Amino acid sequence: MSHADYYRGAERAGEALARAGTDPSARARAVHAAIAPLLRDTEAAAASACRKGCAHCCHFPVGVTFPEAMLLAAAVRAEGEGAAGFVTASARYAGSTWRALVGRPCPFLRAGECAVHDVRPVPCRALASSDADACARGLGGRGAVPVDSEALWRGLGATDVLGCGEAAGSRELRSAVSGILGARCGEEAAAFLAAMPAGADDD
Repeated sequence: MSHADYYRGAERAGEALARAGTDPSARARAVHAAIAPLLRDTEAAAASACRKGCAHCCHFPVGVTFPEAMLLAAAVRAEGEGAAGFVTASARYAGSTWRALVGRPCPFLRAGECAVHDVRPVPCRALASSDADACARGLGGRGAVPVDSEALWRGLGATDVLGCGEAAGSRELRSAVSGILGARCGEEAAAFLAAMPAGADDD
């Protein structure tokens, strides 16, 4: 772990949140914008193999903070499919461990591309690889993926700060967004998610 990179991400996110107000979606957008230069400015960034249409990493579970889940829920409401369709599609994975979700496509993956790329959560923004073939092998459990560790730790720092103090903490994307879409308001959504298990166990 690079302590320096972690704290750079955390510091940048903290500065953004100090100016962002209290609206959860606005807070998520502020952090996303603030850390974008940090994620681009790494030694490995130029060698990134990540390209439009490359979606190996979109077949792993993703943790999201409450502000990011609110932002994603708004994107779902704007889609033609609507909230009910997302909740129904995600229900089949209810109770699944994170390990069991490996290999399952992200619900926002459409024809090999992210349908919510502009509002994707920090873990998606911070994960970059220099070898797409290694990503494919990694998805199949065959070898490690060469990731941009600077960007990864900067993103982790930002995520920790964005989720700090939120009642919901960080939850798996499907369950977090579905919980919000099924709730009547933001406060009810926060309470719903706070009562959910973290989902990090692989029993």
